[in-house]
Amino acid sequence: MNLENRPAQRVKAWIDFEKTLLSKVGDLKTVSGILKKIQIWTGGQPFLTRLLCDYVLAESSAIARQKDPAIVDTLVRQKILDNWQRGEAANHFKQIQKTLLDYEVRDSLLILYLQTLQRDSVAQNDSAEQSLLLRTELIEIQNNRLSLSNAIYPAIFDEAWIERQLPGITRPVSIVKESSDLPVATSLRSRRARTSPVQSFPRKSISPLAKKLAIACGLAATAVIALFYIQKSGKEAPGNDSETSAIIDSTDAKANQNVVQLTVLGDTFSGYSTFRNADFQSVLQTAGIEINYADEFDQTLRAKKLSQGKADLMVTTLDQFLQHQPQGKIVGLLDRTVGADAVVLNTKQYANLTSLLDLEQLVQKAKSKGEKLSIAYADNTPSEYLALVLDTQFDTFNLSDFTLKPVADASEAWSLMQDPKEKVAIAVLWEPYVAQARQQGYSVVLSSKDAPNVIVDVLVASNKLIQSNPNAISQLLEKYYRRIDANIRDATQLQTQVAEDGNLSVGDAATIISGLDFFTATEAKNWLSDGTLAQRIESTAAILTLSNRLEGIPDEPANLYSQQFVTEAANNTQALINLIEVDNPALAAKLAGVSPTVLPTNPSPPNAAKSGSDIGNFQVRGQVSFNRDSAQLTAEGQKTLVQLAGELETFNAETIQVRVIGHTSRSGDAQMNQELSQERAAIVAEQLRAAGVKLNVLSEGKGFSKPLPNRPPAAPENQRTEIRLVRIEP
Repeated sequence: MNLENRPAQRVKAWIDFEKTLLSKVGDLKTVSGILKKIQIWTGGQPFLTRLLCDYVLAESSAIARQKDPAIVDTLVRQKILDNWQRGEAANHFKQIQKTLLDYEVRDSLLILYLQTLQRDSVAQNDSAEQSLLLRTELIEIQNNRLSLSNAIYPAIFDEAWIERQLPGITRPVSIVKESSDLPVATSLRSRRARTSPVQSFPRKSISPLAKKLAIACGLAATAVIALFYIQKSGKEAPGNDSETSAIIDSTDAKANQNVVQLTVLGDTFSGYSTFRNADFQSVLQTAGIEINYADEFDQTLRAKKLSQGKADLMVTTLDQFLQHQPQGKIVGLLDRTVGADAVVLNTKQYANLTSLLDLEQLVQKAKSKGEKLSIAYADNTPSEYLALVLDTQFDTFNLSDFTLKPVADASEAWSLMQDPKEKVAIAVLWEPYVAQARQQGYSVVLSSKDAPNVIVDVLVASNKLIQSNPNAISQLLEKYYRRIDANIRDATQLQTQVAEDGNLSVGDAATIISGLDFFTATEAKNWLSDGTLAQRIESTAAILTLSNRLEGIPDEPANLYSQQFVTEAANNTQALINLIEVDNPALAAKLAGVSPTVLPTNPSPPNAAKSGSDIGNFQVRGQVSFNRDSAQLTAEGQKTLVQLAGELETFNAETIQVRVIGHTSRSGDAQMNQELSQERAAIVAEQLRAAGVKLNVLSEGKGFSKPLPNRPPAAPENQRTEIRLVRIEP
């Protein structure tokens, strides 16, 4: 709140305070500095301003002697920040906290606040969340953008506070893409230090009325010049004595002259929690490495900062790496999502909607009425990528048939799905909303557990770091994978880590990590060296290309990653495997990446396909063609099935099965057509198995009993082979 927005009595109180302070201190320059600091710390918030002014007047004798405005910073820290839950402003802060935490869609609200906290400003859109934040006075509107209202609030409600309030967050949230020229810190700093009013939150210019008042008090030149200097230079935060800072900096420089300092950009995804873990960071420090893990939710900016040298490493998903193409290479593999993300159908609103086949009929019905159904997902996250997978890999499902509702967070998509007015027939969610949807009767049609290699998280190093200090990357990965090995030996350590990172119970943390499968060093090395990662890059790039997110599949996928940096870590893990494989083969299998690293997956019951639920028909690229009136595949048909077999490798044999369904057109004897369709389906199933498909493949024939809609029964296009995926719930 600026001076010009205050009621007249507040303006008078401010002027009276200036006069009183000047009479007690007797030094115009000192008073000017104090007024400036009060404005920065409180932003003109009435209660905080009055409180801080009282503290200042109580110390006027000390100020008169020391002539140092930095006493304001000391007062703020000692009287307000350090004891905020029990001090004079406790009720004020607790009311703000209660307002934030009582909001129904808490995730969306706090993520919006976090955006403002990290960006200093975000675009105004008049959402309910923005309105609530404005009412709390945590933020204000400046030039049609939301910005922090003062420096006290973000020092209390900081990133650490936000992280404690977001249990169950298992995916990154996309931030509205905005350019940022703020440099990334190159050393590990405390979260409180990042909330310094000048360093992290550049202030706005003084309002016209404030200038007039300053002139009236003889303070205009001092205030404006000093504040302009702070805005432009950003070199000294309130509370920092320049001489003391120089001594500290000199001491730090000597202590850290042999320490490699690395900046890692990521987000709050639980799969990245190891990099944020204090114990892990302490282990790195013993190896001469100090990391600063910084949240950057905007994937475009994350890649840009890596390319610009503002970060040394970044963690991201494989699809985002391919889309943004930073100047760096994949040097490590972190985890795969195996159930934390899912495609959910709105069975509550549309009673018979349980598969993509049902959805296609519902879409056509809506079209006949001139209506359009909607799909909701978190933009620029794995949720959106799963939507692209559906669009490119399943027949009859087209994103263009829907009204797209991209949102910032899965909580918003879940809210939209529950609102009948939004007509959201399908949404892509992540935990805990997937579990909530299941409990309330919605249908999960496909999850990342069904396609465990679709969403892969990777560690990317900048080209600059690769060239200048490759040993630091190897050492970082060696320590990282050692901790992963320890987590595999004792999963409670990972549970505790994730619980502390997200302020969760250990039980809730176990639920989250059950949806993640962490790479071991051995498995990462295998992926990097045996062509598996290259295949995943090609498959992911193909989906992005078909979705117009990428110009084409990279000519040389191997140029996008380097295997050299995991060698030392893999050797360590292999040595451990060699020691335990006789006495503990189950643990050895986990360390080798042969079985899930944390929690085992229950196998599907035998012959479960007939009791499973349909997902939809897989998009076959090419023709599954036969010689006329026979079950012998043509050369084109054989080629098509070889390609199809490769695409089916994506899916989990424990949760997905294939049903090959043969059809004929109405011509001749019904029994003969039934037998021919069955023979053709059986041949296709046999060819898929021979081509290496590990999924359980069943076959059946329908004859000419199921012609295509709006086609004559005798039309040639009714002679077809459907590849239907069936989802098995263990």
